Amino acid sequence: MNIITNLWYGWSTFEKTQEGLLLFGIFLISLIAIYLISKETRFLLLSSIGFSISAVLNVIGLYLTSVILDIQITEVFRVVPILTSILLVSNLGILIGYYVHKRHKKGFSINDIRLEYFMDTSKQTIFLILLGSSIFLFVSIQTQVILVVSILSCLGSIWSIYWFSKHLLK
Repeated sequence: MNIITNLWYGWSTFEKTQEGLLLFGIFLISLIAIYLISKETRFLLLSSIGFSISAVLNVIGLYLTSVILDIQITEVFRVVPILTSILLVSNLGILIGYYVHKRHKKGFSINDIRLEYFMDTSKQTIFLILLGSSIFLFVSIQTQVILVVSILSCLGSIWSIYWFSKHLLK
């Protein structure tokens, strides 16, 4: 509960409103675009699950940061959910883009999409790990925590999307 208290009393009303509207805007615009482009509720459900999991992982990551590392959660940590959302949208864009490109092809199979999504998610995982580790040594501890929480939240959500896709994309 300490993290909620720090956020509630440590941030101004403008900062809370701005952060909420920005995250809600990313979420809403992404879901509308996904539905309009794919015309599939399955992808809409997968995306909603991914955004929900990333939000939960962000809160857990920031809570563990404040408890384990004893770092006060300040306004700088507003970047974490935004960075995670942007990375997640890029991953979902790959999934939806491949689906839209291949759905009218002869011999189309949803398993091909899942295989391609697995390969793309693996590549994005390697990229994020390399990016995070290359920046990690040259920044402050607070920026390191922001990077680690954002990357782990994104990786957790994109791999959970892949796991849920086994059940939803049949």
